[in-house]
Amino acid sequence: MVIIMSRSICAMMMVGCLVLFAQGCSKTIEGTSGSKTTAEAKPALPAPLTLPGEERVRDNVAVAKAEPSSDVRRMQEMEQEAAATAGSGLQDAFFTFDSWAITNDAKKSLGTDAQWLKANGARALTIEGHCDERGTQAYNLVLGEKRAKAVRNYLVDLGVEAKRLSVASFGKDRPFCREQNEDCYQKNRRGHLVVKVK
Repeated sequence: MVIIMSRSICAMMMVGCLVLFAQGCSKTIEGTSGSKTTAEAKPALPAPLTLPGEERVRDNVAVAKAEPSSDVRRMQEMEQEAAATAGSGLQDAFFTFDSWAITNDAKKSLGTDAQWLKANGARALTIEGHCDERGTQAYNLVLGEKRAKAVRNYLVDLGVEAKRLSVASFGKDRPFCREQNEDCYQKNRRGHLVVKVK
């Protein structure tokens, strides 16, 4: 008997809770025709957050701001450097096969380059070491670095500040000429001077 009454009381309490819950979730609105309708009450939501690097296009939609990728930025920078280098009139230093010794022709070119650098004291260069396609990748990276350093050292000997000159080696990865003959190989064996834009 006690168990049956407890079940009845529990059932009535549940029904009462459901009625109270249903009343709290609806409200009466008077329509334009004067009749009353019931609509769900929507709780007020806090203002949406916008995280750094996002912009809000609608209340519930935030998207990341479009910024150029590092690859795109680097490509733009390389284009600017190529334009600045072409406008400078700087000349490359060319090397003989399997060598990083500065030739007489290279000394003349680098002498002119040193004068330009002294006249443009705010400008800095990257000296790129390049090789022809013969030899292994590892060997050509080392050779390219030796060529770039030889150019830098020669410019320093001519009075250019070393801190304005950085070196990079591309080995045989960025050929200037792609034909397989000695004339083309000669064009690829170089210390290429690039005016920095940053």
